[in-house]
Amino acid sequence: MTIVKTEPQHRGEFLVSEANGTLSREVGTLSSGNVAKDGRVVKLVAGELVPATGSNASGVSDEAIVGIVLGDHDATAADLKGVVYIGRLAEVKASAVTLHGVSGGGAAAATTAVTNALKALNIVLR
Repeated sequence: MTIVKTEPQHRGEFLVSEANGTLSREVGTLSSGNVAKDGRVVKLVAGELVPATGSNASGVSDEAIVGIVLGDHDATAADLKGVVYIGRLAEVKASAVTLHGVSGGGAAAATTAVTNALKALNIVLR
């Protein structure tokens, strides 16, 4: 009998490299009613973090993408302060990052828009 164990994604597994110390990291508040898993791209809405939707993907996203969440966070009941995210100067595994929530016809444009927003922060998908 063969036993196979599949581990979930570990905290920060999406990171390939980041700047020395904590230069790549920021801390914010995850807005109430949201859940952000490790590797989820986030944007700012009214000064709080929310998962990026990618819905404004006409080639130039007007979403205020600020980075990628580090760790799993659940703010379904109330705002969650102290959420760490990678905000600049990093290389990440594209396969371990959730860019947006768009599926179907608009997914390619959403992926391009969110990827470009990350590039502007010097976060490179590998």
